[in-house]
Amino acid sequence: MLARTSRNAAAALLVVCNVILSFRTIYAGARLLETATLTDPAAPSPELLGELRNRVISLVSNITYDRYKYVGVGEVRRISNSQKGFHMNGYFDKSPWSSDGSKLLFQRVPFYDRGMSELDVLEIGIIDFDSTSDTQLEILTNTTAWNHQQGTMLQWLGWSNSVILFNKRNTPNTFVGTMYDIVQRREVATLPLPFYSLSFDGTIAVSLNFARLYVARRDYGYAVDHAVQTLIRANTCPDDDGVWVMTGLQDPPNVKPRLVVSIRQAFEIAARPDAVDPITQLKYATSFNGLDSRAIQTECVHWINHAQLNREGTKVLFLYRVGRCKYWRGFKTFVFTADVATGELWRVPLTHGSHHDFGWDDNLISCDGSGYYHAKFKTFAVSLRRPEDVARGGDGHCSFAPSSNQFILSDTYPRPIPGFQAPARALFTWDLVRNRTTIIGYYSPVKESTDIAQRVDLHPRWSRDGRYVCFDSTHEGLGRQVYVAKVYSKALVRPGVDVVTRPPRKFFLDLGARTGDSVEKMLIKTHTDYSDYIIHAFECNPENMPLVLSGLDRLKAEYKLLPENVVLVEAAAWIQKGTLSFHMDSRKVGNDGQPGKTGGSLFDSPHAQGSLVTVPSVDFSEYLESTVQYVDHVICKIDIEGAEYELLTHIIRRGSIILCDVIMIEWHSRFRTEWKGWDAEFEAMMEQLHIPVIKIG
Repeated sequence: MLARTSRNAAAALLVVCNVILSFRTIYAGARLLETATLTDPAAPSPELLGELRNRVISLVSNITYDRYKYVGVGEVRRISNSQKGFHMNGYFDKSPWSSDGSKLLFQRVPFYDRGMSELDVLEIGIIDFDSTSDTQLEILTNTTAWNHQQGTMLQWLGWSNSVILFNKRNTPNTFVGTMYDIVQRREVATLPLPFYSLSFDGTIAVSLNFARLYVARRDYGYAVDHAVQTLIRANTCPDDDGVWVMTGLQDPPNVKPRLVVSIRQAFEIAARPDAVDPITQLKYATSFNGLDSRAIQTECVHWINHAQLNREGTKVLFLYRVGRCKYWRGFKTFVFTADVATGELWRVPLTHGSHHDFGWDDNLISCDGSGYYHAKFKTFAVSLRRPEDVARGGDGHCSFAPSSNQFILSDTYPRPIPGFQAPARALFTWDLVRNRTTIIGYYSPVKESTDIAQRVDLHPRWSRDGRYVCFDSTHEGLGRQVYVAKVYSKALVRPGVDVVTRPPRKFFLDLGARTGDSVEKMLIKTHTDYSDYIIHAFECNPENMPLVLSGLDRLKAEYKLLPENVVLVEAAAWIQKGTLSFHMDSRKVGNDGQPGKTGGSLFDSPHAQGSLVTVPSVDFSEYLESTVQYVDHVICKIDIEGAEYELLTHIIRRGSIILCDVIMIEWHSRFRTEWKGWDAEFEAMMEQLHIPVIKIG
């Protein structure tokens, strides 16, 4: 959408622009941010216009290019071969795609509708989309450490395209984690404990007792013999078992598990009579309702489930559960987060807890039968309720998009759907900013077991670039199979190029900062979240430096901006690094009443007819590439007294234009008459690139 608005409409449009954070894509097969071969300023000509139009067409093609084209937008494809058996991908919080999108992990199960024993084998395989041969499932290895809900926790090691992890049986009743190199086709390392989840970079793992899980919930544990089950039932609430962390996975022989939180610790906090969280003053959703805590401790089975590391590897989110006793028909659930380094616990208020996921910057989402909840460690918790069109769908398996805390993928349990003869599961994405739900499809279970432990939930999983989801289903009557759906035409990250190691950030790049007034007018006055932005103010007029320094200091103090988030660049934003001749402003007072010395230009203009001085310059394309990442939300305000034409030409040629999400610009063709008519041409190019343009001045 191209925005041609006045300053008065800027605020409204910025609100719209702000919800498209990081919603851009680029194909990794070719480097788009090419090194410019021309350093001389561009001159307007039909040849230049043709060059830039062709460059934009190339950028648009790459922005929307989908290398593997698993399926089209709105389409769903079964990607497993039903003639070869029953298949699954794994749990909803683990992406089966390699980081470059070229491979997809599979798990083949011998059956899906009955219980299992210690001897039942799950096969592990991949599909290689780059293979020149038929892309059918290739089996790599197998394991007997698995269950129907989560498989064997199969996943990639961080952003690797060659090393995978899964759990295996070490002895008849003990388990370990295994690293497997799919290129060498062999196991390359063993972890001392089985793992439950990994940090995004694959350096930290969290572990639980899968034998205890088997006793408490067979759908989440690994089968063990009756003797072990008896011992676990007798040790109801241990202080030497709970959430374990393994750090330094890059050096497996030296990994030493550490108990971060014991089951006993979680019980003791849950047993407190507190009704509200002391930090947020919000109510807890679960309690023991005045029952004898001593009896609960000794007569019930206590366990921990769904232990997930945050993306940074600093927090772990888990469910403490207690049941298998006379006090409840099922079990009680308490939601906790813990600091990995210190073990500090925070009991999450509001949510009952069933499934959850961590986004960036410790943001978590928890979903259960009562709805969805958004929280952050010892900071806040809010109810998101549930999208209206899936309101009666019960619990879901919710996860954040790989590069954003604003987009959710989830599903429902089977429920009546108009037009469907049988209850169906809904699969959907949810834009939390716009509160917009997109239904991917409805899937009725066929020939599934009535036992909850063998239920075939969709367990939807994001691709690494956020463009696709995959899920398990029985709706075709072919048993448990794996399906892929395309939910967005554009990716959230560039597969094979962007290794997302931090949360997306917000930038306001002010080219022509003057006194800092545009930061106040165009960012602070129009954004409720202005304090989240990192501001880079470019100013090259040497006589203006005292004013801009004073103005930025005032903004930091008045609006409580973090000093480190306000950066002054004392140079002209230009097409190359070096020095430039700069025309000073000869006016005593500007048109807006400000001191005239705040003007000036690289070109002779009514506002720049004073003496010539030498000022430093930076290559703005290089500055963009070194400062921001593709997943960031970047607003570029450009008011550089006529130099915008050369600058835009340069960043389009380089391809760095795709790093901008919004451009706010004042055109100056009124005195740079050789560029007359190019304002509309550049705006049309931005429209093709899906970059909103806000005209200012």
